[in-house]
Amino acid sequence: MEEMFYLGRRMRLSVSDYFPSISDKIAVYISDPEDNNKEHTHDFDELVIVKSGHGLHVINSQPIFIKTGDVFYVKNGEYHFYDELGTLKLINILINPDVDFTYLKNITPLLSQLTSDSLNDYAWLDSMGLSKVIDLSTSIFAEKNSPEDKQAFAVKQESLLLQLISLINDYKHTDSDTTEYKVNKILKFVQSDCFSDIDWNELSERFEIPQRTLFRHLKDKTGLTPENYLKRLRLISARKKLRETDILITHIAFDCGFSNSNHFATAYKSVFGITPSQEREN
Repeated sequence: MEEMFYLGRRMRLSVSDYFPSISDKIAVYISDPEDNNKEHTHDFDELVIVKSGHGLHVINSQPIFIKTGDVFYVKNGEYHFYDELGTLKLINILINPDVDFTYLKNITPLLSQLTSDSLNDYAWLDSMGLSKVIDLSTSIFAEKNSPEDKQAFAVKQESLLLQLISLINDYKHTDSDTTEYKVNKILKFVQSDCFSDIDWNELSERFEIPQRTLFRHLKDKTGLTPENYLKRLRLISARKKLRETDILITHIAFDCGFSNSNHFATAYKSVFGITPSQEREN
């Protein structure tokens, strides 16, 4: 797994390093915990299932906070990495674009509904759905008994993969009144609107979750208090602007929801260990 080559500062991961054979259509890579914090691309597609934990997924320079149950699809040629890893554990189902499935046809449109650089396209699995997906992914890559079983194994493997992808898409388009679903909606809402003032009391009333229960679930899923989660999202977005634009630091502070540049600088250093000015210099 260590063999990879660099494109400038970025790594390219090849099929030969991550598949048992270059003639295999699918493979699995399980990170426990995830430690790949270097920007990279790969010659294969990747269906990523967040088995547990939370962290930051930066895809095509877009930072997205991910947590247990999230599922997304990274296409070959896209650039991404994981930051602020925490206890992030992933199941990566790898798909070789240079090899055809034996039986499955036109599965790409199903996977493309889970595009990784748009938060709205991520799927999310509750605890029951995640358990089913983990069981299916384990079954998909169970060892075949003998060379004579190759055709039967291909039928079983591709059938299970279709079940897994269909299950994920079913969950993506399913709504529920459970607390798990409500909390996931709130996390997604806060992430998509993190520069605005968030009224937690109004959110708890809108989603009919007692505020104390909401705060407990948010801390459990993100490792942060609600206010620190909101602040972290703002700082992540600010870091992207500092690194990739020439916008004045004062303007970035206001654009990202901070009341003044001093407050922004203090918060930034407390999280990233350097000031906004130092970040831009680096």
